[in-house]
Amino acid sequence: MLTVLGDPELMKRTAALAESLDVRLHTHLAEDKDEDTYCLDVYGCRPLEYFEDVGWGSDRSWVAHCVFPNADEIATMARWGTGVAHCPSSNQMIGAGLAPVRELRSAGVPVGIGCDGSASTDAADLCMETRNALLLGRLRGGPEAMQARDALEMATTGGARCLGREGELGVLRPGANGDVAVWPLDGIRFAGALSDPVEAWLRCGPVAPRHTIVAGRFVVEDGQLTDPRVAEMVSRHRAVASRLQGLG
Repeated sequence: MLTVLGDPELMKRTAALAESLDVRLHTHLAEDKDEDTYCLDVYGCRPLEYFEDVGWGSDRSWVAHCVFPNADEIATMARWGTGVAHCPSSNQMIGAGLAPVRELRSAGVPVGIGCDGSASTDAADLCMETRNALLLGRLRGGPEAMQARDALEMATTGGARCLGREGELGVLRPGANGDVAVWPLDGIRFAGALSDPVEAWLRCGPVAPRHTIVAGRFVVEDGQLTDPRVAEMVSRHRAVASRLQGLG
C-alpha cells in the first residue's frame, strides 16, 4: 500500500507506481471544510475532483474520513469502487463533522472502520470505534439509521472490501485468515443483555477481548498478552515518549 497526499505530480507518479506494483493507494480525503477551501483556492476544484485528476479515482484507492462529499461525489466514488475508512472518534476529537455513512453505504461505497492516528485519537480501539460508528450513525440519521450489525459489518467485511481482500478478512470460513477476537459478555456490565449479543457488545462495551487469535496464534489469551516482551517494550516506549516530550 502506498500513502501520499499533496503535490499533484507526486500523486500522479504514486498512482502509476501503485498500478505497476499492483498495490493499493491510501490518503485522507474530504475530512474538513478547510480542505474544500484549500483545493478550490490552490487547484480550482473540489477535493474529489483533484483526487480524480491525479489518477487516484479507482477501486485501487481507499480514503480516510470522507466527511464532506456531496451526493454526486458519493455516486462517483461508488462507481469507482473507492473505499472509505470511517474514523468516528477522530472526527469527534477534532470536531470535523459527521460522515454521511448511511448515504455512502446505500450508494455501494465500501465503508470500513478506522482508528486514524494518535494525533487525532489515542485509544486505537476498534471496538470503541465500532461503537462510536453506531452512535454517530444514529445521531446523524435517527435511531433506524444505523443498527449494531451494520456497524459490525463495517468493522469486518467492510474493512476487507476497502483493502480488496473480500473473502480473506472479516469472515470465518475455510480459506480465510485465522484471525478471531473472542469477547466476554458476562458480569455486571452485561447483566440482562440476553436478546442480541452484537447489540449488547456495542452498547455495553467496549471491553477487552478474552482471546485474540492472529494467523492461528494467540496474541491475547484469557485477557493477557502472550508476548513475553510486553513489559520491556512498554518501558522502552515510555523512555522514548519522555525524550520526545522533553521530560527526560
